[in-house]
Amino acid sequence: MKALVYEGAWQMPMRDVPIPEPGTDQVQVKVETVGVCGSDVHGFKGTTGRRKPPIIMGHEFSGTITAAGAEVKNFLVGDRVVVTPLLTCGYCDNCRAGFPNICQNRSGLGVNLNGAYADYVSVSQKMVFPLPGEMSWEQGALVEPLAVAMHAVNLTPMQLMDTVVIIGAGTIGLLTILAAKMKGAGKIIVSDVSAHRLDFAKRLGADVVVNPAKEDAIDAVKQQTNGKGAPAVIEAVGITATTKQSLFMARNGGNVVWIGNSDPEITINMQQIVTRELTVRGTYGFNDEFGLSIEAIRTQRIDPTGLIEKRAALADGSGIINDLAKGNADWIKVMLKP
Repeated sequence: MKALVYEGAWQMPMRDVPIPEPGTDQVQVKVETVGVCGSDVHGFKGTTGRRKPPIIMGHEFSGTITAAGAEVKNFLVGDRVVVTPLLTCGYCDNCRAGFPNICQNRSGLGVNLNGAYADYVSVSQKMVFPLPGEMSWEQGALVEPLAVAMHAVNLTPMQLMDTVVIIGAGTIGLLTILAAKMKGAGKIIVSDVSAHRLDFAKRLGADVVVNPAKEDAIDAVKQQTNGKGAPAVIEAVGITATTKQSLFMARNGGNVVWIGNSDPEITINMQQIVTRELTVRGTYGFNDEFGLSIEAIRTQRIDPTGLIEKRAALADGSGIINDLAKGNADWIKVMLKP
């Protein structure tokens, strides 16, 4: 089969590789549509250090089951499915406590398990969810990023009508707007250096947009919050500059949630956290939100397909990711079809 294989920083050629046969508890999935995630772009550049070559990236996808192992009971060949990228053990303390996203023994498609930038992928049946008939392949491929946004919002303490700041208007940041609105947020302020992405944010319901390249974003947030700062700030970039901003944008005693993890190490102002009693927490992946994301899309509470700005063949994927990594393109969401 054909697959994009990450072989090192800035190297992801199309290769001929064996079709992965399913194990006894696995299903083989023919990939119908796979989304390009920002984490794949950072991984392609080699900045995160999480992906060890050679590896097939790609973790936002939907497809059709083409083979099943002997122990697979709940799925049949021909079923339309969407797949969570996290494989968890089910027995560690975190799994038993209901937090499989932080499983001590977790693995991830496209990180340390071969993913979906390929014709086929084989995955544990535990990772598979039925794709409702009324949902498209592209909607299925958007379940995972919406689940990430929903989990971040679920971890963000907020009251009805609270002002929420979202830093970063990429796919996750934009979907966080929709999730925050669903939870009852009041004024939503979005900060990003891309005018194109800020336009998207306004269309999705952001009340105020701020461009740090053109104005002082912290002052802008203070002006919108009577000088106090926001009770909730969600950071969806993951670099030093934006994580620093997130602290200064929060009000005293406020809550700051970090989704972004582009840079493995950052520098922050500790006094902002300590002397103002800020609560800062990370958020990773999702738990029950994956199923909730399917339901939100199925019932049309949220339709994320408007974020798709480019569709292409998998064969063009390396060039597209290279353009995104170099900043030569600013597409919100790209969908690839093997």
